[in-house]
Amino acid sequence: MKEFISGIYVLNIDFSLVTNLSSLYTYVPTYTRFICFYLEDPVKVKKNDGEYEIRARSIIIGPQLTSVSLDLGKKHRSVIVGLTPCGMHRLLGIPLEEIVDRDYDATLILGPEVEEVLDRLMGAKTNDDQNEVIQNYFLYKLSQLRPALPFDKAMLQQVQARGLLSIDFLASQSCLSVRQFERKTLERIGFSPKLYARIIRFTNAYKYKELNPNATWSDIAYRFGYFDQMHFIRDFKCFAGFTPHFLTENDLVHSVRFQSIGN
Repeated sequence: MKEFISGIYVLNIDFSLVTNLSSLYTYVPTYTRFICFYLEDPVKVKKNDGEYEIRARSIIIGPQLTSVSLDLGKKHRSVIVGLTPCGMHRLLGIPLEEIVDRDYDATLILGPEVEEVLDRLMGAKTNDDQNEVIQNYFLYKLSQLRPALPFDKAMLQQVQARGLLSIDFLASQSCLSVRQFERKTLERIGFSPKLYARIIRFTNAYKYKELNPNATWSDIAYRFGYFDQMHFIRDFKCFAGFTPHFLTENDLVHSVRFQSIGN
């Protein structure tokens, strides 16, 4: 399953028992794709300047370009499945460029079988039991996956290289011309190759800041290969919707730090 699943995360947070931890969270774009199962309080999402809207118990989150605000409720219990760069396309079989900045009730796409998975997750007594439920379901889905391509391995290389590999190199690794590679990236990733590389680099920089609140923005810009600090600030504002200086150490200390869950 490692070809299309990067990780399975089980979260249990009772905000009424935890002091100084906010249930409100600004979730910024990331290169990882997710399928989420919410087992306790419903999760509410606010996009742009709209109102908070309740999401389904299971959701598929498409490629993100803009940040959203989450309200996790008082008791948050969830199982989150992180997918590899091309894992969502292989699972769903739809061009990901069509679902950018959108999320869907998983039952509408994967079928009523998802309701059975939810019931089993809610009845599972331990984290290990929940992990087993998820793994059994996706083992069953293996036979339905679209075939893996050399392109998929090339995009894994790009993720591992923090978005710093050239398009020409990745196209050659994919056995494609540059133009074919660009079309394949839109289909299987949802973004152009350059945009995806920017999101990878931004995600890694943001994760590092969550894990190291005392790190300076200039140090982070240098560490993750930005040409200069202004270049980093432009990308940060583009994806997060605000400049890095609005994100304080206090914000990070009292946040759930979802970006760092994979670590």
